[in-house]
Amino acid sequence: MRIDETINYLVRINLLKIGKNVVFGENVVFEEILPLNGAIEIGDNCVIRSGAIIYGGCKFGQSVKIGHNSVIMPRTIIGDYSYIGGLVNIEGDCRIGKYCGINAQSHITKYTVIGDYTFFGPMVCTTNDWSMRYKRKGHGENLMGPTIGRGVRVGNMATILPKITIGDNSMIGAGSVVTKDVKDGAIVMGVPAREVGRIDEGDWL
Repeated sequence: MRIDETINYLVRINLLKIGKNVVFGENVVFEEILPLNGAIEIGDNCVIRSGAIIYGGCKFGQSVKIGHNSVIMPRTIIGDYSYIGGLVNIEGDCRIGKYCGINAQSHITKYTVIGDYTFFGPMVCTTNDWSMRYKRKGHGENLMGPTIGRGVRVGNMATILPKITIGDNSMIGAGSVVTKDVKDGAIVMGVPAREVGRIDEGDWL
């Protein structure tokens, strides 16, 4: 079924709600459009670029941009004016605030929360499972994504471990591995990441 036919069908059965002036690229795919996931809602002036895959229950505010070949899994909420770069994987049940930038090839693990005005450089990785029990007893239990505050800046290729809280207006250096909570306004870097400075409160959002 062509994308325009798919869209028209999903709109008719109330599993897709589209605002004004939304642009879809070629080969956009809708997956798991099921009542249990809820309808996909796409706000006014959104751009969904070619090859994106969007799962049921996702909700995008106005003027959201989704990059080429990104995967947005079920029940993810993305706030107004945020952009998701190309080849980003968002694993579902995530909340991303307004005016956020998630750059190319980043991995947003299931149950991640990201506050408004937060920036991720390319290839940032968040995690939600301390045990790595794939195909073992307890696999998929007690998953806990990180909570990332407002106005946070995360350098490229940083890794954030499960259940970590990143305070508002903090900064994480490129390539860092964050193994413990980060205070509001802190600058951290290294493996493991340690506080090396502070953001002037006059620069907080």
